[in-house]
Amino acid sequence: MKILLAVDFSPVGRRTTGAGYRLAQKIASEITFFHCAPQTSHFLQGYDIKAFVSSTGKEDQKKIEDAAKLKLHKVMEDVIAENGMTEGLAIEEMIVSGEPADEILRYAEENKFDLIFLGYKSFNLIEQILVGSTADKVIRYATCSVLIYRPDRAEHIDI
Repeated sequence: MKILLAVDFSPVGRRTTGAGYRLAQKIASEITFFHCAPQTSHFLQGYDIKAFVSSTGKEDQKKIEDAAKLKLHKVMEDVIAENGMTEGLAIEEMIVSGEPADEILRYAEENKFDLIFLGYKSFNLIEQILVGSTADKVIRYATCSVLIYRPDRAEHIDI
């Protein structure tokens, strides 16, 4: 089984990443730690650079992607250090830029993943109307199975 583990850098995302990796250790032969870096025209929440920047800045986009690669690698290393390595589990990392739901869906379909594992963050009504939810869109349009992990409701789940 191939699992695409969608990683964001929020506290909720960190707990979700750990749970996704533990599930992969039990059922998967391959896991990809996947992060979609924001495009320079979007707010850079979760990065050291917290500003709006011009969408024309290729140099700025490269900096964002480089920062995301370092951060994703660190998260992956931390999760593996906490949970150990599993023999026979192939581990990959992938960084892309764009709109997260679209990129998750595209990458999962192109690479024939069996399962997308991602977290769900509650939004207030205004955020939901203006932004929508990555999880909602992935559930609706994915061509493979999707597991939504809600760390705030997962105390009794043994992953």
